[in-house]
Amino acid sequence: MKIDRNSLKKIPNSEDQTCFGCGGKNHDGLQMEFYTDDQFLYSFVKIPLKMAGWDKAVHGGILSTVLDEIMGWGIIYLCKQIGITKTITVDFVKPVFVEDELTVIGKLEKKKSARSVMMSSEIYNSQSVLCVRASAEFKAIESKTAVRLGLVTKEYMSMFDPILNFKFENS
Repeated sequence: MKIDRNSLKKIPNSEDQTCFGCGGKNHDGLQMEFYTDDQFLYSFVKIPLKMAGWDKAVHGGILSTVLDEIMGWGIIYLCKQIGITKTITVDFVKPVFVEDELTVIGKLEKKKSARSVMMSSEIYNSQSVLCVRASAEFKAIESKTAVRLGLVTKEYMSMFDPILNFKFENS
């Protein structure tokens, strides 16, 4: 799927982030970056050979992580909350190969309540072919609740303050 990247706004992330999916400090992770047109979230990734399953096909667990990550960031950006995956369904449509430029798209499907959010996501290969799709229900919580529950420390959660409170200059 071809997306005009120049029309997208980059969603900020902390440079100290260690997350496997989006952490710049996690050199063994995916180091995903996220962009938006205020309707969808996008990420553009190449999965390295070390994350292969069979030969040069990307491992299904890695693809599931990519989809889960963009949906989680969709909740952070679109709902200004932290999302915890409650259920996820992944459909593997076509094989995905390492080192191929992938386009990942995340979408808010429905905010069922203040605490329940439905998301969807898709992965397209460099030929714009849909390869993997997912849908998930997330439990949405406030950042202070994540700290209170012991999911993260207050210091770690503070890395997300600029993201959760982020407003684009032209918004």
